[in-house]
Amino acid sequence: MLNNGRRYEVSSLNHFHAPLPWFYLLANGLLLAGLTALFLFAPKVWFANLGIELVDELGYTELKAMYIGLMGTLTLNSLLGAVRERFLDPALDLCLLSYAALASVRAWEILVEGIFDSFTLQLLAAELASAAAVAVALIIRLKSST
Repeated sequence: MLNNGRRYEVSSLNHFHAPLPWFYLLANGLLLAGLTALFLFAPKVWFANLGIELVDELGYTELKAMYIGLMGTLTLNSLLGAVRERFLDPALDLCLLSYAALASVRAWEILVEGIFDSFTLQLLAAELASAAAVAVALIIRLKSST
């Protein structure tokens, strides 16, 4: 196309695709915030829903550290990346690594160890979908910055 007699390339990314990385992080952050709140306010109920029943109350401290502490950190990371440009790329990278790692370990347990139920399969599907979505967001981000 010409602009004042100069030739320029039209980006293949339209206005819908460009905000996808921010939208992904916002949606991911809000989803994780909801899950974190569930584990914060009714942890024993949600751990029981996951099939986790401990013989010692001290075990809940460890589970809370992971489910509330780590999930809360991922929540803040996602929301910060959604509202601050300088945190966007690190937030996307961490989400990709996190969901890929979760899916890898869960797939190992399913395929190699043979330990699963329908809920485990649903969690694996959600983790694979999340990893794929953040990978697409990263690709769009990389293409929009070139």
